[in-house]
Amino acid sequence: MKELLSYISDPKNADYNFQLGLAYEDLGHTAAAAGFYVRTTEYGDDDLLTYEALLRQANVFTKQGSRVYMTKGILLRAISLMPKRPEAYFLLSRLYEVNRDWQEAYSFAVMGQQLSDDHPRLRTNVDYPGRYGLVFEQAVSSWWIGLYDESIHLFKQLKKDPTMLPIHIAAVDRNLKNLAGPVWRDPLVYDSSRYERLRVKFPGARTIERNYSQMYQDMFVLMLMNGKRNGVFFEIGCGDPTFGSNTKLLEEWGWQGTSIDIDPAVTEKFHAERNSFVITGDATRLDYDALIDKDYDFLQIDCEPALQSLNVLLRIPFEKHRFAVVCFEHDYYLDASVKERSRKYLESHGYVMVVGDISPDLYNSVEDWWCKEELVDPKILTSMIDRRECVKRADKYMLS
Repeated sequence: MKELLSYISDPKNADYNFQLGLAYEDLGHTAAAAGFYVRTTEYGDDDLLTYEALLRQANVFTKQGSRVYMTKGILLRAISLMPKRPEAYFLLSRLYEVNRDWQEAYSFAVMGQQLSDDHPRLRTNVDYPGRYGLVFEQAVSSWWIGLYDESIHLFKQLKKDPTMLPIHIAAVDRNLKNLAGPVWRDPLVYDSSRYERLRVKFPGARTIERNYSQMYQDMFVLMLMNGKRNGVFFEIGCGDPTFGSNTKLLEEWGWQGTSIDIDPAVTEKFHAERNSFVITGDATRLDYDALIDKDYDFLQIDCEPALQSLNVLLRIPFEKHRFAVVCFEHDYYLDASVKERSRKYLESHGYVMVVGDISPDLYNSVEDWWCKEELVDPKILTSMIDRRECVKRADKYMLS
């Protein structure tokens, strides 16, 4: 072994110790390898070589599946030695993740992403896959500390990264399959203390004590309709008559309408608690030419999955009747195909998108909100239009 001969000729040479450590590691003699990496750090005056020896020593202990606390200390020393390099942050985050120390894993993953990858190359592969590895560790650990939306968002971003290794591609796919699903977040509640922050202060808004919608849809309708009383709505996929309802507040303002849901338990409760006409049925099979016989102030389409919403949208008789305001749930975060198809269809019927990609959070695009321009106040419409191509949390959009 030439590395051994070099070492014998000068046993305190840091480079010879490092090369001998590599040779023993390649042979699977991890204990011997670790010893020579330690000697490298003791005899070396090259910080970069010492840093790399610390990383390799940590990886050797990780392979052995022991000495967790010692490994943490080694990686912390590496960070102290070269705090602007990202590799040790990744390895430490991964170590914390494997040992289910989620908050520590998250913190070091986030800190590591603040650093540049533009550094002199290390001599060897120290298991740092690149910046995406830190994002991956953040995605995994964020789920376990309660940052569910952030976790899913990061996994979706990783899905688009062409540089990922097969092991990470498989892990991202597995996590998206297990974690991502229909998003329900408790309603973003409006109350009277937020009146001064309303995007448009419509007549009567000051009297509203609270709303019911999940994402301010009821407030959006009243705002765009300038506080209209005694309007009419057509609600497809009504859900609970109060919790998360887009029409409960409208009904309190004297509105009347038709609500549809496929679940008999929902419609029975709706019938008992609300004044509006309610229909139990499969929204994709109803005859809307018979049900819709006039113009409406508000149309809601919210079925699961989003493709069902699109199928319903295509059955609405837009050629015969107009709808001043339309809220359409496309669940882009689950099915990317529905959003663009619904947009093209509504635009073809003369509808203007007031704001797109509305969400109960900052990550998941859920709905688009539309209007028939000639049926709303042009000044209010101008104040309400938001053309930004990004996810908009509903309360951030509705409140200044």
